[in-house]
Amino acid sequence: MDIEINVEAPEPVYEQIVRQIQEGVTTGALVAGMPLPPVRQLANDLVLNRNTVARAYKLLEDQGVIQTAGRKGTFVRSGAADEVTRVKTGQAERSVRRLIEGLVSDGLNTEQISTIFQSALAVAAKG
Repeated sequence: MDIEINVEAPEPVYEQIVRQIQEGVTTGALVAGMPLPPVRQLANDLVLNRNTVARAYKLLEDQGVIQTAGRKGTFVRSGAADEVTRVKTGQAERSVRRLIEGLVSDGLNTEQISTIFQSALAVAAKG
């Protein structure tokens, strides 16, 4: 799996690495037990600071997506796809909560918000 970085993108570089590894796990391009390049090698390949790659790996490890085994390397964890789903679901839920809180503070009631969401879901399903 190749990781591509866009330094001009608004998404921080370390988050681009995290997202692409998560996508690799979700699509099956990265499977349990598959080794990832060492931090130094990936940093050199992507022409990035080693700390940027280390930060991405640390976040992925904290999420339960990868496992670092010292000198043996870094590997995709068993159950990583489930962890990616759990993380993404949690992020989506927090985003929706913030959006709803904003709509309520703008004076909309739950029925109006529900109608808006239903309409948006219908449009997205056709999309």
